[in-house]
Amino acid sequence: MLTIKAEIKKQEQKLDGTYNVKLRFTLDRKVKRLSTSLFVTNKDLTKDLKIKQTSSIRQEVDSLIRSYQEKCAKLQIELNHYTLDEVMDYLDGERQKQQTIDFIKFSREWIASTTIKGAPNYTSALNALIRFIGKEELDVNLITLDFLENFKAFLNKEREARTKKLIAQGKRVPSNRSLSLYLVSIKKLFNEAKKKYNKKDKNLILIPHSPFEDFAIPKQEATRKRAISTDIIKKIWKLPYKDMKKGYKATCHYNLAKDCFILSFCLMGINSADLYNATEMKNNTITYYRTKTKDRRLDNAKMVVDVPQIILPLIEKYKDKTGKRLFNFYQYYADEKGFNKAINYGLKEIGAILEVDDLEYYAARHSWATIALNKVGIDKYVVHAALNHIDDSMKVTDIYIERDFVNENKANDKVVRYVFGK
Repeated sequence: MLTIKAEIKKQEQKLDGTYNVKLRFTLDRKVKRLSTSLFVTNKDLTKDLKIKQTSSIRQEVDSLIRSYQEKCAKLQIELNHYTLDEVMDYLDGERQKQQTIDFIKFSREWIASTTIKGAPNYTSALNALIRFIGKEELDVNLITLDFLENFKAFLNKEREARTKKLIAQGKRVPSNRSLSLYLVSIKKLFNEAKKKYNKKDKNLILIPHSPFEDFAIPKQEATRKRAISTDIIKKIWKLPYKDMKKGYKATCHYNLAKDCFILSFCLMGINSADLYNATEMKNNTITYYRTKTKDRRLDNAKMVVDVPQIILPLIEKYKDKTGKRLFNFYQYYADEKGFNKAINYGLKEIGAILEVDDLEYYAARHSWATIALNKVGIDKYVVHAALNHIDDSMKVTDIYIERDFVNENKANDKVVRYVFGK
């Protein structure tokens, strides 16, 4: 039979002379103790450390014991053969049900602990939510369907205000990805909170509602097509370099952008982050692991690219003499973001010269794929593989196939020859 008694221990007297009242649970000769928020002093205790009947706190202690006895009675402990550990887990769950779960606090802790590459996106979404509610705390139970609809309307108003401002400034209006991205991120955080606080095996459901089940998240707008023509790529290749003073060549955004754009195109649309981080080249073959997705894939997003002869001078030009990495970009730019920003800054200058509106580094990747499929006749699956994407429908098949990158590199050779004639 389960017994619950108040317990005071002499050795646990605090510096201020008080004792914390603990509840002693005993079942089948096993004992567990639970700290309470109640404290007593020597005047409340008998010589053998029992709480006096006359003490003002005695009634509170007895009331607390009765409340635990009533909760445990619902379990029918003997009938269901519960152990003391299971009883304590149940009581712990009952206590948690009375606590407010701060969604903002939980989300910040989850973001800080996650290794997902898109963590900054969750922070941006959370900051948008904080702007909406106007404070740094939010009871998770307040996230209802109506709440989400109002949040979506708020994001739309922010979007409209930002669009008007950009138009007034004569700037390009970006695609409306943030609305979908923010709502998807908040949904992910909400589901992570449910995963943490809901324990079905213990009948502990602290977040019972699921507002996202009936909430429509707008689909993202299609990615803006950034491919450019073969003629423009040739013009970028043939553009003269800026005459820079010795020692400044590597930090000239224009020259850097011209070279890195051609490097990316001739290396099957390699991302700037992968140029920045690449370390391995053997027999004119570069092996790298795509920075963006390597932590999310079993193959670490491995890519093997044969270097076309046409860009060997560029490989040599930016070679890291220390051998630490393949290229020396890291010696001039603190991180891959700064490196990418410098390239795009230079491409804006090149775009102005060639009359290409809003030329970006990613245009090299888009252009390679477009030319490979539409001009050279490369199979779409090979294009997909060359961009180092994963086909969800082929995941099981991919487990059995050892990838040798031969078809991808044959395709690249055809694309480079089509554009540059060599």
